[in-house]
Amino acid sequence: NLLSLVPTKGPEGVREQIERMRQALKEDRPALDVALGSLYTLFDQITRKPEEVSFRRVRRDHPKFNEDIGRHVGGKEVLIAAGFRLETLDGVKCFFSKEPNIEHDMNGWSDWFDGLKKTLEVIEEEMIK
Repeated sequence: NLLSLVPTKGPEGVREQIERMRQALKEDRPALDVALGSLYTLFDQITRKPEEVSFRRVRRDHPKFNEDIGRHVGGKEVLIAAGFRLETLDGVKCFFSKEPNIEHDMNGWSDWFDGLKKTLEVIEEEMIK
């Protein structure tokens, strides 16, 4: 079960999963760079436009996602650690980051958005290692 592979959530969990990926890809730095670059793009888009649902929904069978991120140890788990959930939306299995309702739960929304920004910071730090 994917969820059981991610004991730690939040920035530390993201860091742990990227470290798993780094170890698995220690002989393939270009693949690691592509994975981190793709994760950076994903979280950068979400933090720039958090209201855009399409940025917060990643199809689990998306070829580019699987080629760049999902096929690697820790790849899918990074999303889970960052708060994404496994959902089926419109009949499609995906990873989804649910935006709390800002009008009814400002604190929840702020915590959610701060978590996304911290995830982006972790990815940036990992990219320059």
